[in-house]
Amino acid sequence: MEAMVPAGFILVMLMFGVFLLVPFIIWIKFLIEAVKIPDAEWELAGQNKLLFVLLMVFLGVVGTLVYVVAARGPLRQVAQVN
Repeated sequence: MEAMVPAGFILVMLMFGVFLLVPFIIWIKFLIEAVKIPDAEWELAGQNKLLFVLLMVFLGVVGTLVYVVAARGPLRQVAQVN
């Protein structure tokens, strides 16, 4: 006789997977974005590329939030001027 998995368990596992997968995808997207920005643009924006990349690697989503709040705006302004 086969053991049946309750529908609630499947729903919980799907929700748990989404709540882990979505932040991971966002983290990877912003990490790749930060690494691709040339060093000269980081300097013109007055930001430190190594610092923000290390924050993102070691602090994960929290480091990514710091990057988005503190560095992304000035970097975008520099990119628009160039």
